Amino acid sequence: MEQEQSFQRSTADPHHDPGDFVAEEKRIQQAKPNYVGVFVALAILTAIEISITLIFPSEEGAGATIGRVPLLLFLTVAKALLVILYYMHLKFDSRLYSYFFGAGVLAFGLPFVISMIFLMSPPQLASQRHEGGAPGEQRPTPNPNAGPPVTLKLQGFEFEFDPGALAANSGQVVRIELQNTGSVEHNFVMPSEPVATLPEPWVTNNGTVIAKAPVASVGKGGFTAPAPGDYAFYCNVPGHALAGMHGIISIK
Repeated sequence: MEQEQSFQRSTADPHHDPGDFVAEEKRIQQAKPNYVGVFVALAILTAIEISITLIFPSEEGAGATIGRVPLLLFLTVAKALLVILYYMHLKFDSRLYSYFFGAGVLAFGLPFVISMIFLMSPPQLASQRHEGGAPGEQRPTPNPNAGPPVTLKLQGFEFEFDPGALAANSGQVVRIELQNTGSVEHNFVMPSEPVATLPEPWVTNNGTVIAKAPVASVGKGGFTAPAPGDYAFYCNVPGHALAGMHGIISIK
């Protein structure tokens, strides 16, 4: 009889007794939680998350990211609450556990709100660049006659470019299409300096690989035409430029 009374006292106030698992089990049985309904809700929230990623693809830039991040975080928190409340039985457990969990949510909420404020309205950082560029820095003069982007097509084979002479305007966007009609790989390298100061850039391999073309394929790439002058483009595969695989691109 005394043991029965002791058991009854231990379950008299189950919300304040975190160790009373018998009372917890009884509350769960009486509540009859709809686990299937919770599963369906989780599935719906997941479908909404997938839809948001399709509506706001990351390729569209920072605006799309700012638009979808708050929504995805909200849905993530909602799904976590459903799992914790029902599958982890926090809804039917001692309130002491709820206090600990609620404190954690509040601790997360403040930095979340601050992050959203900075994300939606990022601070404007002061530029550290001097007007007209850093001292001694050579900046290309904008060319009002640069014109629209241009595509330059040429062939590469052993060991020559065809055509070997190209032309573009300074500041113009140049797209290179290199068709490899040879039996080994070739590429197109644009040097950083004109022939007036760097007549043979392949000797020091000075330049940037713009396009690579494996055998029987077309390599594509692009660059913005530099300051006016003649530049010696070349293939930097070892031995190719020395064998004559280079040409001149005239920038006006």
